[in-house]
Amino acid sequence: MFANINHMAMNSPNWPMMAKFYEAMFGLKPSSKVSRPANGVSVGDGYVGMNINPLRDGYVGGLDHFGMKVENIEAARERMQKKFPKANIVKRPSTRPFAQYSGHDPDGNIFDLAERSSKLNEVYAEQVEDAPLPDRYLNKFAIRTPNAEACAEFYHEVFELQLVNKHADAPGFHMSDGRVTLSILPWSIPIFENMSIKRPGPDHIGFKVESMEAFTEHMRAIGGSNPYLAPMPLGGSKESDARRDFLKRTATGKMQIADPGAVWIDITDE
Repeated sequence: MFANINHMAMNSPNWPMMAKFYEAMFGLKPSSKVSRPANGVSVGDGYVGMNINPLRDGYVGGLDHFGMKVENIEAARERMQKKFPKANIVKRPSTRPFAQYSGHDPDGNIFDLAERSSKLNEVYAEQVEDAPLPDRYLNKFAIRTPNAEACAEFYHEVFELQLVNKHADAPGFHMSDGRVTLSILPWSIPIFENMSIKRPGPDHIGFKVESMEAFTEHMRAIGGSNPYLAPMPLGGSKESDARRDFLKRTATGKMQIADPGAVWIDITDE
């Protein structure tokens, strides 16, 4: 595969607690290869990392972007320039430990890029390539965007992600690198009937767990032990019920929750 999704990122005013939530709830572990106590926390499943960054002035909280490692940066750039002139990439400052470049797709959705040969990849690769998958791991990053079909074509043509629309009832285009799914979902004002308008951009993340029964029991135990690490409730009023039902309709998993910072999470054991 030419490209693999290797990290996801969010902004939070309470980033240390958010890291503890993902540790306690999903078994993600802090990276032993990078420490930036003033700039956020990195946790991961051994292959895919989650960067939880402090919410800074002028920025929006919640999911922010995802990152990929690729065989060759210049090959990706050439593919972009040849067929997708509205997309672009720029070199990142040398102080960034996670990516050499940042780019955007034709709708302006942001991603990071690093070459597989770069040591930047080692930030997340805590396990060897042929190690068994952990019981719980990050398996999806979903984006909601106005021109979903064009963006799906972009990720297929430039990064060779493969279409895996296994869920006939789920809208959008679900593309895989062989391990993680990038879901490109449609965005338009009418789909937000009975709820506040959600701006285009990152929509939710997904986790694969060992079994829904085991995870549900674990989630109850964690919330009972420490309410600060419990998921944010979904539903309970007319509009929050609409948000909950909207997520359930458009996600592909078996259970939907929100982390303590309100980021939507889709969970499955399949």
